[in-house]
Amino acid sequence: MNDPVLLYAASAALACVLLLGALEKLRDMARFSAAVSAYQILPEGWSGAFAWAYALAEVAAGALLLAPSRQAAGAELALLVLAAATAALAFNLLRGHRDIDCGCGGPAAVGPGRGGHGGGLSWWLVLRNAALALWTAPALTAAAGGSRGLQWVDAAAVFGLAISAVGLYYIANHLLASHLKLRNL
Repeated sequence: MNDPVLLYAASAALACVLLLGALEKLRDMARFSAAVSAYQILPEGWSGAFAWAYALAEVAAGALLLAPSRQAAGAELALLVLAAATAALAFNLLRGHRDIDCGCGGPAAVGPGRGGHGGGLSWWLVLRNAALALWTAPALTAAAGGSRGLQWVDAAAVFGLAISAVGLYYIANHLLASHLKLRNL
């Protein structure tokens, strides 16, 4: 994949997913902090600080992915953010803790209350995070060089592809939310 349009579109799409997820978390930090606490991984009292650090790391990763000269750093930070979330998901699934809010943020946020997956944690969320982690590969490839630079005419294609990818991500997220809700009926 050496076409810079595809490389930058993938990076921009991942940046949008991270930034929109972070925005949702930042809009309701009390809810996100409660979700972090429900994972029962951190010592008591650390959930609030971790929640802030995590959301800000998502913002930083998203912003770095949008800067062509900083895409590799953004991809590395995105991998770290996704690895932390995925490890916490898997740890709780292995312990049998499924009925907690994933804290994912976004329109299909998992957990009881304001909409969301309502069904709690599932291995599908781990798979979704793995797919997001794969989106970091184009940013790392672009940073390694080997492709032509973007031209001004490429902007529309990058924008259209990125928005389409983000739309497909949220459609898949809503389908996952529906699946988990139906599973619990």
